[in-house]
Amino acid sequence: MKWQLKHQSQESVNFPITQATLAGIRREGRDRGRGQVDGLIWQDVERVCIYAETEGTLIGLRDSAMIRLMSDCLLRISEVVAVNVGDLKGSTLTLRSSKTDQEGTGETLYVCENTRELLKQYREQAEIGRGAVFRHIRRGGHVQSDRLTTVSARRIIQKRAHAAGVEGFISGHSLRVGSAVSLAQAGATVVDMQVAGRWKSSQMPAHYAKAELAERGAIGRFKDGK
Repeated sequence: MKWQLKHQSQESVNFPITQATLAGIRREGRDRGRGQVDGLIWQDVERVCIYAETEGTLIGLRDSAMIRLMSDCLLRISEVVAVNVGDLKGSTLTLRSSKTDQEGTGETLYVCENTRELLKQYREQAEIGRGAVFRHIRRGGHVQSDRLTTVSARRIIQKRAHAAGVEGFISGHSLRVGSAVSLAQAGATVVDMQVAGRWKSSQMPAHYAKAELAERGAIGRFKDGK
């Protein structure tokens, strides 16, 4: 880009301004931080899912069930698209393998009642009795055998959040971040968050919920009486 600008005589006089602009963009990028996303806290999730459910379509049910499950279990995109019918039993989800469980020993996660009911409703309407839970659905409610891809699932989350009026940088990671923040708001400890999200260390959940944890710190509790 710099070479092109230097060799375009009509633009060469503006080159210093262009350099300054590029420098500013780089500074803004550093301030944003790499990979930082906005979390979808529980209140956001409820609003997003209600919008999807009231759409009155099978796709809306699928999207809401997927988003609710990710929020409950702090699932990664790769984990939610891998969920099979047999992984859901009673009030739990068995996670066969994950980023932090490369050996595939499996983990059991709790699924909230509202999510269980919605999953049941979705599966019944979609007639899914085995295999992948979250699948591609064609126009007219035609359910396919192939599971959603990570790209498709990420787009669904972004689309649904936008439709519900949730602003910010939303990605597939927003549900993990948001649940960590919501747990902190509810009074959970960093260890609680670490266990719920299956993080190897407490560094990440503490980072995500730093504002909420600060309010519960020594100054907030003893000096400001919170």
